[in-house]
Amino acid sequence: MDCEARVKEFIRDSLGCGCDEEVFRHIMVERGVRVGGATLMRKINVGNRLLVYVLEAGADTIRQLPLLVKAGRDERDARGFNRFRLVLLSNDKNLKKAAFDAFNAIELLDEKVHLHVLRKDEAKGI
Repeated sequence: MDCEARVKEFIRDSLGCGCDEEVFRHIMVERGVRVGGATLMRKINVGNRLLVYVLEAGADTIRQLPLLVKAGRDERDARGFNRFRLVLLSNDKNLKKAAFDAFNAIELLDEKVHLHVLRKDEAKGI
């Protein structure tokens, strides 16, 4: 399976995105991009409509969450994307609750900003 197919599978299956097939004709993946004080594992552009930041969550991630969300929302708006999804990868079960608590406290949220907290193996191959 090539990189684009793995990304499409990740977006559809792991993130539950119901994007039309045409959106997946253009997929761009960048690695190691610095955003909001963190280095992303992947920054994914799906059809110039969906922006996804993927990073391994560590001790500082909860503190960085407002900056990451602001950066993603601002980029989404500036580039005319429909949605922004922030994906945190962690095998720490306690991190998920802390991440959602911090996320829900952010004032910059709208219905087109989403948080996903997944196990590291759920992003294999992207």
